[in-house]
Amino acid sequence: MDVFQHTDLNIVQLLERIKELKAENRSLAATCDNLAASEAALEQLFATVNQKLLAAEMLAMELEQVFSSCADASWVVRQDGVVVRANPAMLRFLGRSQEEVVGRRCKDLLEGRLCCQGPCPLTNAHLPQSVCEFDIERQKEGGASEYFLVSTASLITLDGSPGIVAQFKDITPRKQAEAALARLARIDGLTQVANRRTFDETLIREWQRLAREKSPLSLVICDIDCFKKFNDYYGHQAGDECLQQVARALADCGRRPADLVARYGGEEFVILLPQTPLEGALQVAETVRQQVEGLGLKHAASDVKPVVTLSLGVASLIPALDGDGDRLIKAADEALYHAKKTGRNRALAARDCNRPMNSPGNEPR
Repeated sequence: MDVFQHTDLNIVQLLERIKELKAENRSLAATCDNLAASEAALEQLFATVNQKLLAAEMLAMELEQVFSSCADASWVVRQDGVVVRANPAMLRFLGRSQEEVVGRRCKDLLEGRLCCQGPCPLTNAHLPQSVCEFDIERQKEGGASEYFLVSTASLITLDGSPGIVAQFKDITPRKQAEAALARLARIDGLTQVANRRTFDETLIREWQRLAREKSPLSLVICDIDCFKKFNDYYGHQAGDECLQQVARALADCGRRPADLVARYGGEEFVILLPQTPLEGALQVAETVRQQVEGLGLKHAASDVKPVVTLSLGVASLIPALDGDGDRLIKAADEALYHAKKTGRNRALAARDCNRPMNSPGNEPR
């Protein structure tokens, strides 16, 4: 009887142990399933990370290719001024090799006048939206100028420090075109001397300057004698050629750099003579008169001579700060009127006119 009881007890224990093992097996199976799921998740994560790394590497390669192949000179500079990258165009711009540029301070590589034009964009390199644009001018060998538009933007360099990327775009053709347009706007298209607008602006500027210096300003107004008859007799094309030759004669009369010859309108020209007293202006006027007469341009319809001649009015005064150049123009125009009235082909000063000028103290001298 005892033997059977002991055997029954062992069987019960064995059955209990079997149940425990089955429970542990189920737990291990669940753990294995979790590990398998985790492994699959990790594999997916690694795959995703690898894809992103590959994409980042490809993007970096593309950006490097774009940076290197950019036609405009570009470089990356840390906030401390050290160059960390430069493209081939920048190396050509500097005339240096990669080893001579990367790792050096930008101020040691740029010409002083280029580096010091305006506030340095590196001062705002730490600002995330810092963008700056400015023009620079550089002298080439031979003295010619070239112009660049410098565009900078903030970035974080590869070592994690703030810096900028700067691009130097050659805008020399644009600047040359702008200068040509500006010149066209100031030059008379037919005669190639200054136009009326340039004269008016120069008169205002010289008036103000000489008023401060209390120096004389003189004006000569020239009118081609009997020009309407010249046009009627020879035709307007010949008239244009006459205007061109007279303008060249005026421009060739040995003027100083500050003097200005301009077409005032129609057949009238003006010569503005800063810091020139009346006697000097009269000498210029007489030289011009003789020069034009000496051209020997035939004028069969003239009432004066069988060649083209000029009548000239001359005025000079010391500008006043509270005045303007209109009074000088009126004085010279009045002198011109009297020169034409008294026979033409002569230079006459405003002081020699019969009608006295008002406002004593600033009279033409």
